[in-house]
Amino acid sequence: MKFFLASTLLICAANAFTLPKHSIIPASNTRLHAADGPPQYDKIEATLRRAEKVDNGHGSSVMLHIDTRTAIEYEPGHVIALEIKNAEDDTLDADSKTFQDAQANGGWMRGPYTVSRSTEHSLDVMMKVVGEKSKRFASAEAGTPVRFGGKFKVPILEGISNDTTKRVVFVSTGVGVGPCIGAIEKALSGEGSSFPPIDLIASYRTEEEVVSKEHLDRLQIEHPDKFSWKTIVTKEQGRLSSSDNLKELTSTKFHCEFDNTHYHLIGNGQMVSEFKQGLQKAGVSDDKVTVEMYFNHKADVDAEAVERIAAAVMETAPASVV
Repeated sequence: MKFFLASTLLICAANAFTLPKHSIIPASNTRLHAADGPPQYDKIEATLRRAEKVDNGHGSSVMLHIDTRTAIEYEPGHVIALEIKNAEDDTLDADSKTFQDAQANGGWMRGPYTVSRSTEHSLDVMMKVVGEKSKRFASAEAGTPVRFGGKFKVPILEGISNDTTKRVVFVSTGVGVGPCIGAIEKALSGEGSSFPPIDLIASYRTEEEVVSKEHLDRLQIEHPDKFSWKTIVTKEQGRLSSSDNLKELTSTKFHCEFDNTHYHLIGNGQMVSEFKQGLQKAGVSDDKVTVEMYFNHKADVDAEAVERIAAAVMETAPASVV
């Protein structure tokens, strides 16, 4: 049976519903709405196996491990509509969009979330615990029924051309690192053995928010010629776009030509917009930049930050170290 998702829920490419499965969407991101009305998706029944705390602090970031009997096919970076029934003792504000949408959806709260990893019968989704929906997911017990559906956005690895790319840079903020981790795991696996080396720059506000550090450290040790990662803690080191932090963008052991580096930007809308504009100003081709915004879409772009990003990339271009 087909169901409707309110058009304000999903955050991804506006034309994701009409594009073929293998279409590439370069460096573009808008609030999702279908031209002919709200998008439709089939709802797949599933259960929550575990809500795993993945940060260094008090569980403000969790990875949902979800199982389903239905055979599915998802990749890191796909966006789904994920639903969970409102608990009977939850007291939502009757005027809130969350409450009103749940009422229209049979008591099921729902929202757009990005797939971190997937198998034929499971999904992992990382989320920040900040509102009523995410709190409900994070506190749910094992075996709690959930539903999901839709398949929006182009998967991260699918948006990167192996033929013309010699180095990949993932720049993430907060739980935007979740889909990056899944993409990195796949790129380092047997099926991704020909994938270019990856630098991950993961930005967090505090040290307590750093996600999956031990796992990423282990991947870096196991694949020294394919993967390297660094964290930026902005409370201690300043904004990701500061001059000192931008050195991490260009400092790499995976040297290649300037125009053979692909950048994937994911997370805070202001970061994504500033880096996208900075890379464009530096002369990085549009097809070498892919993006996904999680929030803060309307934040003003800091023109000085754009200039710093562009300068950092352009400084390394003559030396072919990007």
